[in-house]
Amino acid sequence: MTKKKEESAKQSYTRINDEVSDQLYVQIIQKIGVEKRYRDPDYSARKLAADLHTNPRYISVVVALHTGGNYSALVNGYRLRDACRMLRSPRYKDYTVEEIGLECGFASRQAFYLAFHRLYKMTPRHYRLNKKE
Repeated sequence: MTKKKEESAKQSYTRINDEVSDQLYVQIIQKIGVEKRYRDPDYSARKLAADLHTNPRYISVVVALHTGGNYSALVNGYRLRDACRMLRSPRYKDYTVEEIGLECGFASRQAFYLAFHRLYKMTPRHYRLNKKE
């Protein structure tokens, strides 16, 4: 990150007080996690901001403050936890690995495999074979 971008990010962080930041983060988690909006591959930070009547930049800043990551990482975390649960569950044994990835909100098989392998250092298929409930 360039010096100018770092300064801009720091200024954005200081503009949002702790209470407002906490309240917005709770709303973000409600929309993404509880309402399972992460399952929609087209549910962007911009759409979330519109739903919460705020600015997409505030979404980015609040997610960074509370998680240390970005919006995509937050959403993919929910998707991957859901995928792991489904891959282990006998209820989803007739679903292909690709169908599970799509059901969890990944836009494609490739996006699912890449995110999964990046975090778990194995393919979803390998995970399924070794982690059955």
